[in-house]
Amino acid sequence: MNNTTHKKWDEFPYPAVLAKYTVKAKKHLILDVNRAFLEAFKTLTNFPKKSFLEDLFGPYFDEPGLTNFPFMGHSYFLVNFPLEGKNSLHLFIEEKAWLRFPHWFHTERLASLGKLAGEISHELKNPLGGILLYANMLKEELGPRHKLQEIVDKIIALTTRCKIISKALLDFGKPEQGKKEWVNLNQIILTIYDLIADYSIFKRVNFIFKLDPNLPLFYANPTQMEQVFLNLFSNAAEAMKGEGDLYVETKGRDDRIVIKVTDTGPGIPQEILPYIFDPFFTTKSKGKGTGLGLSICHSIIKRHGGTIKVENLPEKGASFEITLPLATREALREDVF
Repeated sequence: MNNTTHKKWDEFPYPAVLAKYTVKAKKHLILDVNRAFLEAFKTLTNFPKKSFLEDLFGPYFDEPGLTNFPFMGHSYFLVNFPLEGKNSLHLFIEEKAWLRFPHWFHTERLASLGKLAGEISHELKNPLGGILLYANMLKEELGPRHKLQEIVDKIIALTTRCKIISKALLDFGKPEQGKKEWVNLNQIILTIYDLIADYSIFKRVNFIFKLDPNLPLFYANPTQMEQVFLNLFSNAAEAMKGEGDLYVETKGRDDRIVIKVTDTGPGIPQEILPYIFDPFFTTKSKGKGTGLGLSICHSIIKRHGGTIKVENLPEKGASFEITLPLATREALREDVF
């Protein structure tokens, strides 16, 4: 570790151990510990340099993820993170401090998101702009009656969506930006459907629309609302592994609009339902998702004064329900002025 890294390591608020699995001993050799570890386990401060975690605490370090174990009258949660090679990181969190850990964890990750998003946005901006430029040149070259015109239009539309998605990541957690206008949510839903219908994961997804023909217009940022439906449709298709029925229903009430997106997948495990809208929470395998999709949905709906909730259905599947309040004159006046 360099000096900066070692300083951050020592300032980390929870006991942590960097270890390496040794095939010969079939144990985890301690490479380094932070200051919080030395303070928490003072009775172990004189352990030999070449000590194994298993010899000090027991056989709790093989399985990645979360476990718990007792130590000298205290109960600890242990989080095991596999690293490159045979290295691993192990966090020790005393039971009484566990409730504070998720808040700290999310705060730290959100703090680094701005820098990460800025880098992503910068890296994507030029290639996406190039794709749009050449796609529009091709569109002009082909002419309005060419058989490939529809495909080129979809390339342009989907590339534009990619720009919106990258901007949504950049704007995540920031105050609402962008112009609001009166929008037809039914039309936004159908527009997103047209954009994604040809994606392979949606090929065997049967969309069933029950859209209220008398749905009132809603005062919203249209690109943000598009983002909400794109995320919900994508999550549903992935949950159903690309095959099943997806019901999309809108209904206008006296003072609100209710939208339901219901899939026929396996549903959401009961134990993770409370965390489904948390930033970075994901059940997808590594590299398959950021855990931001539903959190962005929640953030956008909240900015528009609404709520979003999810429940499992008795038969099977999950249902997301969005409730959006219809704007009052006072609210509109505040938004404008």
